[in-house]
Order: sequence, then structure tokens, then C-alpha cells
Amino acid sequence: MDVHGGCPGRFAGTRQLGGLNNLSSGSGYFADFLETPANYQKERLGINAVATAIASLGCIWRETPTGDVGIDAQIEHVNGKGQATGRLVSVQVKSGISYFGNESGEAYRFYPEDKHRIYWEQHPLPVILVLHHPDSQQSYWADVRQQLRGEAPKKALLIPKNQVLQAASAISLFETSGLDESPFIQDLEELCIKMVETRSDNGCFPVSYFDLFTHGLTNIARSIYFGMDVPLMVAETNLRASGADVGVGVGEKEHEFLFAFVKFLLSQNLAHIDFATCLIDWVDRQMQPHFVAPLTSRGRALVQHIHEKEASLVAKGALPNLGATFVAQEAFFAMVPPSFSNRLPRIQEFQAAVRGASNSELTK
Repeated sequence: MDVHGGCPGRFAGTRQLGGLNNLSSGSGYFADFLETPANYQKERLGINAVATAIASLGCIWRETPTGDVGIDAQIEHVNGKGQATGRLVSVQVKSGISYFGNESGEAYRFYPEDKHRIYWEQHPLPVILVLHHPDSQQSYWADVRQQLRGEAPKKALLIPKNQVLQAASAISLFETSGLDESPFIQDLEELCIKMVETRSDNGCFPVSYFDLFTHGLTNIARSIYFGMDVPLMVAETNLRASGADVGVGVGEKEHEFLFAFVKFLLSQNLAHIDFATCLIDWVDRQMQPHFVAPLTSRGRALVQHIHEKEASLVAKGALPNLGATFVAQEAFFAMVPPSFSNRLPRIQEFQAAVRGASNSELTK
């Protein structure tokens, strides 16, 4: 009797495994296996390091699952109450020692291809470029869309050495999106009072947030206009009404007050403002921003609240009835003719010269 006859499969299986082991040691067994991309591990280490840093900030990391053509992920801001705010930035991660070979003083230089420059500049969200060093495990970042949209964009994008992602704050990452940590005032009545009471403390510049909001209303009170002409006009009118014998005075502190109003509009969700462009004016050009921005639904609700409050004060006799004149009412603005009228003939001459040159080229 064969002692192994009762379980032939057991020993047959052993012989099969041995055959596989012998085959696996041959040089041709793995010849047709797919290879991972050369930089795959480096890229994943960089992506994972950035995702971990973002998670430590309490923000939401959303990696691009398909169609990654210049943006690896998006980050959504989460406030201190654990609420997603809808503020988004896009992220592109570059991982590897080779990205740190070009330095410029306090920054690393990154030279993007033209197609990436165009893609990032026209991107609807701020674009954070992250360079990850696999040895030090540190990641350096910069808002490159802001650099590309600036006054004089350079060929190289600069990633500051002091902007380490692992030590960054959420407010710094979302700065160009208009994120502000000021407390949100839910009640419209409280918001209205806050705007009335927030005033410049310069006696030569009697302007409040309420002045800037109501005087800036335009487009049938669905948009707000902001420019230096509004506060200057308000300050001059208020000084004259008070009988003051001083002129309007504007210095650094007053400019800070005005720019804080722009941030206030954003923090209170009153207007859809392109804050990244405002920062280019404020930081790069050293001037106040100048814009017309549509009001949000909350901004329009504030206008309605002001209407109702005014009607209540009129009914109580606290304010006179001025008929069709209201506090929150649209104003018109336009280009000032003396600033461009002398250029009208020149513009026509220029166009005629271009057409003439174009026709000459076609007849050659």
C-alpha cells in the first residue's frame, strides 16, 4: 500500500510551487511586468507630505483623481469652529532635490514651462506651488498665480525659503483668496451699527464704514464702487457740514483704515471682490484698490435692512421724510472726460496707422 496514496494533491502542490520558485529565479519571468514611473515614489512622498501638513492645519485636502494637467489638488479652508468656509486654493507639488538647484538669496527659483505659466495665471483660484525636499522632509510654498499676475512677472517664480509649509498658518495660505479671521457678525442690525461706529479716528478724515458702503452703492444698489474719490468726497462733505476749519488729511493710518474696509466687506460676505487683484494694487503698486464689485445676497439684504430701518426712523419722527431720497440708494460713476478726451484723436490716428500698415503687408 502506498503511504502517500491518500493525499496525492498535497505533494503535487509542493512540486508546483517548486516549479514556480525555479521559474521566478529565471531572468525572463518579470520581463513583461509593468514598470512604475521613475519619479513615482518621489512624487507620492511629496504629495503625502503636503497632504499631512494641510491636515495638521485642520483644512480639507482634495487630491485631483483624474485629469491632473497642472493642479494636483485643492485645499478648502475650515474655520476654528470646524466649518468648511468654501474658500479654496489650488496646489501643484514638485518633489525632488533637483528643484532646489537654483537659488536667489532668500528664495528658490522655479522656471515653469510657458504652458504652465499661462495655465496658472488664468486659473480661477490662487495657485500654491510647493517644492518638497525629500531629504529634509520640508516643503516650501508660494502663491505663483499672484506672482504671474503682478506688475512685472519674472521668468523665474520665487519660492521664499522662509515659507515652510509645515510651519505655515491657514490664514497665510488663503490670504489672496480674501480669507480674514475677523469675527462674523450674523445679525444685520448689529452689522449696521458696527459699520456706523467703525470710524477713522483722524479728525481731518471723518469717514465711517457706513459712509463707504452707502456712498459706494451703484448699479441700482446691486454693486459697490470703491476708489479714493469716495472717501475724499465724504470727508470733505462731513468736514464742511461740521463747520470745521481744517482740510482733509490722509496719511498711512487712513489708507490702512480704507483697505481694512475692503477686507471687512469680504469677511462679512457683503460683496464678491477679487481680493488677489486688490493685493496687487495694495502691495505691488502701493495704492488703494479701485473696483466695482457685485453685492452678495447678504449685501443686498443689508441694503434692504437699511431701507427698513430708515423707514422706521422716519415713522418715529427721528428723520425727516425726503421723498425719493434714501440712505441706501445708487449713485452713478463715469470716466472723467478731461482724463481721456485729449487722447481721442490720437487713438483714431493709431488705429488708422495700424490698418495702413496691415494693408501694406497684405499687398506685398
